[in-house]
Amino acid sequence: MKHPTCPYCNARRTVKYGWPRWLCQKCGKTFRRRRSDGRDRAAIEGYVLDRSTYRRLATRWNVGLGTAHRRVQHALHGRRSLLDRTKRRLDECDGILFLDGKHIRIRGKLHMCFVAWDRGLKLPVHFLLKKGGECELWYWRLLIDLERLGYRPKGFVSDGILTLKEFLAERYPDLPHQRCTVHVFLSARSKVYVGRAPNDRAKDFIELIRLILWSRTQKEAKSRFQKLWNTSHLIARERRALRFIWPTLPQCFVCRDKRWRHLNLPRSSNAIENVIGNIEVRLKTRRGEKDLTSLERLVNELLLQVSPQTINH
Repeated sequence: MKHPTCPYCNARRTVKYGWPRWLCQKCGKTFRRRRSDGRDRAAIEGYVLDRSTYRRLATRWNVGLGTAHRRVQHALHGRRSLLDRTKRRLDECDGILFLDGKHIRIRGKLHMCFVAWDRGLKLPVHFLLKKGGECELWYWRLLIDLERLGYRPKGFVSDGILTLKEFLAERYPDLPHQRCTVHVFLSARSKVYVGRAPNDRAKDFIELIRLILWSRTQKEAKSRFQKLWNTSHLIARERRALRFIWPTLPQCFVCRDKRWRHLNLPRSSNAIENVIGNIEVRLKTRRGEKDLTSLERLVNELLLQVSPQTINH
């Protein structure tokens, strides 16, 4: 009989201690022999990557529904945390942090998933899953966890969440906060037409908005805005879109400020939107018990499986 090595003291003086445990005669501790049949890998591939339900996995493996659930949860529990990966690859991070949140319902109650993504690493670096809506407290906790690892932020990019904007201005007054120009453009476009195909006038007006937001400098954007605003034949919804854009222009052109030009801040947070999209797509097909612990394990594995996202400036 092949005796396994003790995981505590690495001794080979082990004997059977009932099924399925072993006893180490050197340190006196008992342990369970680790499986080497690839069952954990198959559970993660089926549940996370293939987006299969517990019932479908039970049928595939020819086991009971409870066994399939325990097998998946055991596999997810043994995975490393996202924060551990960030700690090992901290030297690849450049400090440009993308922040965003996703609303999730667990048994009818609202929860929020907060995600941080680093431009240098091109991968998510941390996440939190908390009960309730967006709150600056959890953004503070997320950044504190990263700072304890030695992560030092140099700039932030987000979609313009009011609570996050106020929190970053208070805690990091000397760091730039760039607002996602794509989010501003989509919000302005939704005020021009909603739920119907745009006509030629709406298409031309949307193109003018695009030229304003993607101007080379803030001064050029304001000049184009004033020229469009002074046009006499604008209708009500077009002026409503312009009123929305005007106060956001300084936030959209933080990357053009001379103080932060060396950071080369991106103008879009689409990279983290792709990460949030991976979570959203998987949760739509999720079945079974939706408790906070199992959901944290699932989100952790989803973020570990995310491929590197490259930003197109």
